[in-house]
Amino acid sequence: MDQKNKEVAEKLKFYREACALSHQQVADALNVERSSYTKYESGSTAVNVKTLLKLAQIFNVSPTELLPDEPDEDRRSDHLRDSARADSPIYQLSKDERGLIARYRALSKAEKKQAKELMGNLSKKDG
Repeated sequence: MDQKNKEVAEKLKFYREACALSHQQVADALNVERSSYTKYESGSTAVNVKTLLKLAQIFNVSPTELLPDEPDEDRRSDHLRDSARADSPIYQLSKDERGLIARYRALSKAEKKQAKELMGNLSKKDG
């Protein structure tokens, strides 16, 4: 494994854990097998650009945060302090809810719009 793959792998693990997501939840959001995502996180398989962009959406970070050329530790620390504290709302969600959020973040803008409309229609049925 080369150094760049290792750095990307470390960042993927860092942000996945910061978001309290399992390997399976991230794999589901990417629509890949768990073993495929695990290979990204172990550094044995390089992440392509399209997947990297989806991962950035899932982890709610800039794509550059996942790249090895920008080791901005202060920015990562700020991100954790702001969004992954123990009292953060993300930790108050169930495992299923965190998985849904990860999947939502991986959607395109048009797909997000459809998901919002569907959720709106479902809530109208309850009301």
